[in-house]
Amino acid sequence: MKKLVFLLVAVVCITVLPLTSMATELKFGLLPRLTEKEMIDGFTPLAQYLEKELGVKVKLVVPKDFDTWTSEAKAGAYDIAYTNPYLYVVVKKAVKDAQPIGIASEPEIGTKLYGTIIVKKDSPIKSIAELKGKTIAATDPGSAGAYLVQMLMLQKAKLKKEDVKIIFEKKRDPVAEAVLAGKADAGFLRDDDVEKLKVGGDKFRRLGKSDPIPNWVIFIGKKMDPAMATKIKNAILKLKPGDLQSVKVLAPARTDGFVPATDKDFNIMINAAKAAGAY
Repeated sequence: MKKLVFLLVAVVCITVLPLTSMATELKFGLLPRLTEKEMIDGFTPLAQYLEKELGVKVKLVVPKDFDTWTSEAKAGAYDIAYTNPYLYVVVKKAVKDAQPIGIASEPEIGTKLYGTIIVKKDSPIKSIAELKGKTIAATDPGSAGAYLVQMLMLQKAKLKKEDVKIIFEKKRDPVAEAVLAGKADAGFLRDDDVEKLKVGGDKFRRLGKSDPIPNWVIFIGKKMDPAMATKIKNAILKLKPGDLQSVKVLAPARTDGFVPATDKDFNIMINAAKAAGAY
């Protein structure tokens, strides 16, 4: 009888406990802001750090584009994920168990990011309002700092979405190259990315800078064993901005630490997305 009871309890435990609690590998989905190689190179030290802290393998996943990442994240394909603030709220809307862990801090900008609109240095365009009827290059419709906040900037300048033509170039450097080549009259970029452009940031002029929004966020992507979720949170939040260990682990990802995050931190992103008709 005792053996039967033990077997029944074991079966119940196996059935009820989340799969992640028994997982020997966690999938870490990275939004492909840069090339796959750049993302893998940048985040491998963080994956290795998490493996030591958690005692499980952490596999980095870099989808081909923002749409693929979003579809996979909404389907619960990632245990942990790293994305911009807009796509986090999109995923949260679809995956109620998604929960933010920390907002990234970067050496140049801290925990807030800004978008900007660039034109060629010798462009006759002097204001955002003058973009009416123009072609604008952006990275991706899911980009918080290189599309969404700029659409809010257009709204504030009394321009509607249909007043401009948007072309998407996927990455920041092709956006700048499109502007430089005359394929686009202006470009949407994260403000801090202008100086990182391969063609040189000095070839462009900013028309304006957006209001601040939360920087990128690392989050738990689906329901998992609470004990594992706590271990992940503790490991991430041990990487405090300015700490020597944080620099060693996160410098390749151009990040210097994480600060605690809650869903309330992203209310401003939801409001901004609604104002741009993107939520």
